[in-house]
Amino acid sequence: MAAPSGKTERQAAWERNRRKWYHFYLFAGVGVNFLIYATKPYGFDPSGSIVWGAGFGLGIPLGVMFLGTWLHEKALGL
Repeated sequence: MAAPSGKTERQAAWERNRRKWYHFYLFAGVGVNFLIYATKPYGFDPSGSIVWGAGFGLGIPLGVMFLGTWLHEKALGL
């Protein structure tokens, strides 16, 4: 299949599958969050504060998602 409007095949494949990769990296961030909270006696537990708990509970998955997609795009050369 030819890439539309002068895009390379890599760019076209990335745009077709972008949502899939966003989900993959978001769930990877949820996994990182789980690992942090599952090691409760030794890990970081911000659950004592609603602000810190919400900040880390949302920030870690979203941060991993955006960092993962950014690194993925850079690795593909986009």
